[in-house]
Amino acid sequence: MHHRVDSPRGNGEKVCYFRDIRAGFATLFADRFWLPKVIFGGILLINPVLLAVAPDWFGGWTQHKFLSLGLLLANASSFWFALGFTYEVLRRARFGGGQLPEWSGRVLKQYLREGAVKFTISLTTLLLPLFVWVAACYGLFIRLLGLPSNLLSVFIPFGSWFAVPFCAVACCRWLDGASVSACALDYRETFRLFWRRRGDFLIASALFGGLNAILMSLFYTIPFALFFGLCLVDTWFGPIYASAVAKESGSFATADSSAS
Repeated sequence: MHHRVDSPRGNGEKVCYFRDIRAGFATLFADRFWLPKVIFGGILLINPVLLAVAPDWFGGWTQHKFLSLGLLLANASSFWFALGFTYEVLRRARFGGGQLPEWSGRVLKQYLREGAVKFTISLTTLLLPLFVWVAACYGLFIRLLGLPSNLLSVFIPFGSWFAVPFCAVACCRWLDGASVSACALDYRETFRLFWRRRGDFLIASALFGGLNAILMSLFYTIPFALFFGLCLVDTWFGPIYASAVAKESGSFATADSSAS
C-alpha cells in the first residue's frame, strides 16, 4: 500500500513522502465544491450540534423541550443521507472513481438506502465493539481500580482505532456483494480481511483519529470535521481493502451510481 521512501535521490529529484495519504486529500480537494459539500454533509450528519447555542438564545432546553425534541428528530431524519454520501465515497475508492459525489435530488434515494445499510453494519461492527471495550475498561479501571469515572472517555480512542477500520472492511464487503447480515455478523471473515492489511488499516485509522481531534477542537467544527474525516478515511480504506482481497469475477458494486 505505501510507497518506498528510502530509495536514493538523484540530483534534482524531489522525494514525495506519504504519497497514498496525500492522494486522499487530493481526491477531496480536486473537487472545486468540496467545501460546500462538506458543510452540507456535516449539517445533515450532526445538525443539533450546530444549534447547541440555542438554549442561551431561547432560555434553556428545560424551557423548550419541544425544540430539543424537534432538533433530535430532524437529525435522525437527515443523517442517513450523509452516511450514504460517504458510502459512495468508499465505493469510488474501492472500485476506482472520480472526485467527491454530488449532492442532488437524483441520488438522495440511493444515499438514504445506503446510509441505512451503513448504519446497520456499524451497529455491530463499530458501536457494539466500542461498547464492549468501554464496558470492560469501566469494570477494570473504574470499578476495580477505583479511577474517577470522568476518565472513561480516555479509553474510547484506543477502541475506535481498531473498530473504525473493522467497520470499513464490513462495509466494503457489502460493496462486493455480501448480504447486510453477513457484513454485520460475520466477524470471522471481516477480521480475516482486516488482518491481511492490518498495518495499513491502523495507520489510516490513527490519522483519522488525530485529524478529527484537531479539527473538532473548536466544538462547532465537530460535524464538519467528522464528515470530512469520514470522507477522507474512506479514500484510504477503499484501496487498502482492494489490496486485501483477490479479484473475483463476481465482485460488483451494489448500485451503479449516476453521481459524478
